[in-house]
Amino acid sequence: MSRVVTAVVATWLVLAFSGQAVCQESTEKAIRNRVKQYEAYYNAGNADSVATIYAIDGTHTYATGMTHRGRLEIANGLKELFAGPFKGTRLAITPLHIRSLSKDVTVEEASCVVTGLKDASGDDLPPVTALCLSVYQKVGDQWFAAAVQCMVPPPPPK
Repeated sequence: MSRVVTAVVATWLVLAFSGQAVCQESTEKAIRNRVKQYEAYYNAGNADSVATIYAIDGTHTYATGMTHRGRLEIANGLKELFAGPFKGTRLAITPLHIRSLSKDVTVEEASCVVTGLKDASGDDLPPVTALCLSVYQKVGDQWFAAAVQCMVPPPPPK
């Protein structure tokens, strides 16, 4: 009898943990797809589409410390940036670590590189590399960025 109980418990544990692994894989895939969408919308200069990646009340704090709150403010802020200092820039995002905090909250750590920046005289500036921490919330079957915070790390000490 104890062998049967042990076998049942062992089978349950295997099924429970394999289900969690599959759920984590599908969540990670969904977040990676959202990151690809974000990149595509950004690189097309489409501020309204970029804003759809965010939760309705989502926030984005840029490396400069400026924060946009809510989809409308994010879209308007990006329109301003795309018409000004970020006109024609390209963004590449590399997710470094994605982990689920619950079935509907996931954290993504990423590095990103912005290229195509120009100085006031129109000369090319070097690429800017930043680190971002994003909290995604699942609403229905979609993941939305609830909060994104980015920072440009200081240069390493000499």
